[in-house]
Amino acid sequence: MQLLSSPIGKQVKIVDVTTDDKTKNRLQNIGIIVGGQITLLQSNFGDLIVKVRECRVAMNKDVAKHIIVEVSNEEVTTDQAL
Repeated sequence: MQLLSSPIGKQVKIVDVTTDDKTKNRLQNIGIIVGGQITLLQSNFGDLIVKVRECRVAMNKDVAKHIIVEVSNEEVTTDQAL
């Protein structure tokens, strides 16, 4: 599923990033890599805030639709997400 469709507050595993090399490199530099964990914290009108490692990252839907994820077994509580 696309990151856009992932449940809010649930940690998911990144299984693919299907974008151009320039964008893929930028995402890798901020920790969004295949096999990594990411949590969708907020989604408003296509703009997203996600948690990668211990940082919050904002991105638009055009980038997020290229991040393919699957639900992992670990769940993040609201306190941990903030």
